[in-house]
Order: sequence, then structure tokens, then C-alpha cells
Amino acid sequence: MRIKRLAFLAPLAVMVVGSCSTMQLTTDYDREVDFSQYATFDVLPGAEIKSYLLQERLEDAAVAALEARGLKRVRGDADLLIALHGRLSRQTEIIEGSFGYARGRWGYWGPYGYRGTTGVATIREVPVGTLVVDVVDARTKQLAWQAVASDTLDPQASPDEKVYRINKAMERIFAGFPPKAQ
Repeated sequence: MRIKRLAFLAPLAVMVVGSCSTMQLTTDYDREVDFSQYATFDVLPGAEIKSYLLQERLEDAAVAALEARGLKRVRGDADLLIALHGRLSRQTEIIEGSFGYARGRWGYWGPYGYRGTTGVATIREVPVGTLVVDVVDARTKQLAWQAVASDTLDPQASPDEKVYRINKAMERIFAGFPPKAQ
């Protein structure tokens, strides 16, 4: 019975941990644009993203997110053009060494708990990916909406994990798209 319960909880724990994101996201749009006029889109080929697999995954995720919002992909004569720009950088991360059992008012060692530090810090470089999504009015060639998302990357992630994370990130990026009329 206990093994069955643990077997059920393991995938759930992976999903919860995987969904905790440090992604920083900003969006902006042209307030003069009437987004209700757009029904179709196409994705421009990406020249900046050097990995064909990554480009395909990003494009597939963007298409799925936009189609979930009622837009239809058409090749050629679309209302909107989607451009995906990527950049990879490195960020220094400092992790302080610590230990202890502080758990609110009543810790493992009594009402005050225990917490201390080892005085040792770990410094490491972590890869950070930045994705810029430009949504351009195909007729006027003017930028209508833009999102900039940055997050740390896991180079050891499996292909399935990468696809899952890209899809979740793209869902979050397009969560407020199209902007509501004001």
C-alpha cells in the first residue's frame, strides 16, 4: 500500500519541482493596435538560434500557445509574423553553505529551532537563456507585442524535459496574449 502511494506521488513531485520556475518575464505592446483584427499568424525562420532542435521546439511551442488562443497558422499571407530570438549567457551564482532545522515557531530542537552556517560559499557559473518573442503586424511591419523571458538552463536535462520546459515557458510567455482592449 505504501509503495503504491509513493509510486503515485513520485511523478507528481517531479511535475511540481519542474514547474517551479525562476523565469523572469516582461511583456510590452503597442496600445494603438487592435488585436481583435488578427486571426492568422506565421513564424519567421530563426537565424539567431543555432540549434535546429531548439529552434523547432521553440517554434512548435509558440504555435501551440497561439493556436490555443484562437489564432490559426497559415504559411505566407498571415496577419501576424512571429520572430523568435535567442541568446545564451552565463551568470555567477553564489550559494552559501548552511545547515539547521528552523521550522517556524517550533523547530526540531524546540521552540527556537537551530540554524547555523558553515561559512563556506560555492561559486559557480550557470547558463542563462534569454528568449525574445516579437509579434509583428504583417501588413505594416510594425512591432505589435513583445516578450522577453530569461531563465537558467539545465544542460543535463533530457530531451523530454527540455520539451516540457519549453512548452511551459511558452505558455507563460503567451498567457496575457492578446492584450485586452482598453
